[in-house]
Amino acid sequence: MKKDFAVIGLGSFGSRLCRVLSEQGADVIAVDINEERVNAIANEVTLAYCLDSTRRSALEQIRLQDVDLVIVAIGDKLESVILTIILLKELGVKRIIARAGDESVKRVLVHLGVEDVIDTRELAVNNLSYRLLSHSVTQYFEVTEEHSVATLRYEGKEPSATLIEMDLRNKYNLNVLLIHRQKEDIVPKREDRFQPGDSVVVFGTKSAIKRMDKKIR
Repeated sequence: MKKDFAVIGLGSFGSRLCRVLSEQGADVIAVDINEERVNAIANEVTLAYCLDSTRRSALEQIRLQDVDLVIVAIGDKLESVILTIILLKELGVKRIIARAGDESVKRVLVHLGVEDVIDTRELAVNNLSYRLLSHSVTQYFEVTEEHSVATLRYEGKEPSATLIEMDLRNKYNLNVLLIHRQKEDIVPKREDRFQPGDSVVVFGTKSAIKRMDKKIR
């Protein structure tokens, strides 16, 4: 199902994220207080608004509670980040993630109840966009131009077939490296199965991981 996003803050990180999400077919709402930044990206996203996200009346006009996910990508202005997140929560936004440039900011955002805090010092935009656009991928890291390591959430209600029955290596060119089950890390064997709630760490080509993303639900 097609996802829609809002990105608040159109600095180098936010504007790049808007472009990558749009290029991959998502509907994107771009928001910034700086008119020049908004105009620079307006033709590359679904909607673009020049407004102050720390003002409730401004946010109410664009109904961000209707989008799947709001990414707060405001730079180093912690006060603006905090006020924006508080207002988004008050307006009923379903899911919020925010960027953090250091550990102290990350702690503040977690305390505010932000579902996911992204460390822009370590996480590439392409990796983040892949994770946001995927259904079951919770972590995604490019190893080479063609190959990646990803963590996928198994959402089946019943145990899966065994690994040997699924034959992921031959059918998908995909290697299962590890299974996280509650507090246990399992090195997979041929007879192992995915259990509901498992996180599965895999290595393979980007196309193989996309196919696995659809299969593991």
